[in-house]
Amino acid sequence: MALDSPFNHVEQGKIIIPQMRYEPLMDNEEQHIAEMAAYFRQQVESKKHLGMLVLFASGRAMNRFLEHVTDLRLMLLVQGDQPRYRLVELHRKRVESGERSVLVGLQSFAEGLDLKGDLLSQVHIHKIAFPPIDSPVVITEGEWLKSLNRYPFEVQSLPSASFNLIQQVGRLIRSHNCWGEVVIYDKRLLTKNYGARLLNALPVFPIEQPGVPEVIVKRKAKQTAKQTAKQTGRKRR
Repeated sequence: MALDSPFNHVEQGKIIIPQMRYEPLMDNEEQHIAEMAAYFRQQVESKKHLGMLVLFASGRAMNRFLEHVTDLRLMLLVQGDQPRYRLVELHRKRVESGERSVLVGLQSFAEGLDLKGDLLSQVHIHKIAFPPIDSPVVITEGEWLKSLNRYPFEVQSLPSASFNLIQQVGRLIRSHNCWGEVVIYDKRLLTKNYGARLLNALPVFPIEQPGVPEVIVKRKAKQTAKQTAKQTGRKRR
């Protein structure tokens, strides 16, 4: 159930779930990021939004995304470039002077960030941020839940992902004067059973499903062990 809110989300904003060809899984990561970058570029070129925020579930995905938008790098204020408070300060100055500015970061950028009005009118979310399955804490807690005949995904992963998504989406509407869009690049919200539960926990925004520009991703050829050995041998000679 969505939390009560003093804001009129139906009038003030909307959720956009682009018609991605790929789910944001490890096997499809390069293709998914390329699609995301293409749609993001389209939004930047529309010049509709001055202040934007892009949130990633991992530093690896963020860096891959940056490789696709090198020509836009001067517009991007990326987590790690400078302390967060300084990036937010620069973002404010840019937008208030009429320039476009994009904050780019991980989940911590979805916490305590309060940018109203034109300072932030479009939020881009890379994917549903489930907790890492290889985390020792997650593994230990998961085993304990199994011993109690409880399903870790239902008790552990899904609530965590929902909490993260609520925080991320919550960056958009911070006052009655806020407006804009939340773009979520994860079609699992519409194709998986748990997707409806995640959406139902969010403010009631209208949902749109626009198309995504077609992109061609050249996969890097994987080297065989023999090829690697030959190359190493040549270098040693």
